[in-house]
Amino acid sequence: MARIGVFTSDFKFYRDVIQLLKEWNLPFLSIESTESVPDDVSVVLSSTRDTFSIVNQVKSDTPLQGLRMSLAKLLLKEKFDTVVIGIDPGPYPGIAVFGDNVLMEAFECPSIQQIGQDVTAIVGSYAYTELQIKLGNGDAPNRDYILNALRGMELRIKVVDEQNTSFPHKIHNNALSAARIAQVEHHYTIAPELQTQNIKRKEAYEKEFVTLKRIIGN
Repeated sequence: MARIGVFTSDFKFYRDVIQLLKEWNLPFLSIESTESVPDDVSVVLSSTRDTFSIVNQVKSDTPLQGLRMSLAKLLLKEKFDTVVIGIDPGPYPGIAVFGDNVLMEAFECPSIQQIGQDVTAIVGSYAYTELQIKLGNGDAPNRDYILNALRGMELRIKVVDEQNTSFPHKIHNNALSAARIAQVEHHYTIAPELQTQNIKRKEAYEKEFVTLKRIIGN
């Protein structure tokens, strides 16, 4: 199982990136010396303020940017063939990101006004050959707002049918719907058991999708 290494002289970056890696539940190692990097460390996160360079290093301004930049390497790839961003329109849009059919992340924007900033950060951080953006066709006013907000980015956006992406109600949230929207017209399914059982929100992702957590064996 590959791990993410952390090696930086920037204390704030170190503290914040360790916290982020724990939140994402990803395997990582704090590296004490560039001469002692284990073979299973496929990528090393550092700050752009670090002056040194080492093999498989990713330098970034923020921990989240660095983590997104490193995810393909964590899966032993230079870059993803295809990254798909699913967006569930609404006043608090859901965003989900798949890299080569693996769910990397899913979250809810704190406001619709932030959608452009969040999508820009994702597009600029992930390594990929092809990018697809799928926007649900519901909630017309907010859908159109999102289309206008992203228009200046010159992205190819496909509006897709979001029917059935919001059930079952007990575990519905905008991020989960965004993940389902991203899978429309691909291998989009909803596990049958989710329609009848009381599934916890976190469990829904693991039951419905191939997730980053599952594929790295955590």
